[in-house]
Amino acid sequence: MTIREIVVQGIHSTRACTSLWVFGFVVGAASASSNGGGKGNEAGAGAAGLAFAALRDLPWAAIAAAAAVLVIGAVILRFVSEGALIEGVVRSRQGGSMTTREGLRAGWAHWGVLLRIALLYFAATVGSLVALAVPCVLLAKFAGVVAAVAYAIPALLVAVPWLVTIYLVQAFASRIAVLEDRHALDAIAKARLFLHGRLAHALKVIVASFIGTMAIAAASVVAVLPIVVMVVAFVPLLGIIPVAIAAVLWIVPVGCVLTAMLGTFQSSVWTIGYVSEAAA
Repeated sequence: MTIREIVVQGIHSTRACTSLWVFGFVVGAASASSNGGGKGNEAGAGAAGLAFAALRDLPWAAIAAAAAVLVIGAVILRFVSEGALIEGVVRSRQGGSMTTREGLRAGWAHWGVLLRIALLYFAATVGSLVALAVPCVLLAKFAGVVAAVAYAIPALLVAVPWLVTIYLVQAFASRIAVLEDRHALDAIAKARLFLHGRLAHALKVIVASFIGTMAIAAASVVAVLPIVVMVVAFVPLLGIIPVAIAAVLWIVPVGCVLTAMLGTFQSSVWTIGYVSEAAA
């Protein structure tokens, strides 16, 4: 398959599997991360003391338990959604369809093996980075910066293709585990065999995923333009509050749809990339 064919089929699957967009939203949202921070001053020291006292009296054990339940639930839902999308895309390619309830049932059957594959991938990635970084740190400490740089350059040349290969194994192993009902290690072993002689095809899938992601990002920019126009045109006339409410009412549903499309597309191209070659 060419890159264009993978992108076109990925878009077709995304449009055909609208009943699974809720799972696509979860997968798309799972790839996003954010952080923030704050600061205080001496003038607010008294208020901060009162706030600390109030916080100290909160049932932190219950809050921690609730947070742990939420995190565990989010992780399970992430892999349930991935399994549902893999099954749904394959069924769509075969001319069938999958309801949200069927997708939930299919994803629930495979979330455990997908989690195990993801954990093995994470461990392999972290282990590889540590193995490459430790000699560099030791060389910088005992032999100087020049020696560390001399080691780091070839290490990076090794690390990049190695980490890409690990990622490819994880992506295809997830499809193999779901579609062929295999255990994690078995699916990883078959994914390694599958990649043998198909590295060029796997790189095409990466490029296709990137192109589709950029297209959806461009659609997001277009979707925001009406908000910019509305802010410029109506804030002086109506004030910030009604315009902000209208902006939220526009951005939230549009953002949810685009996130769902992104997650569905990204999962679809990898599933298509696997099944098209496995059937060849």
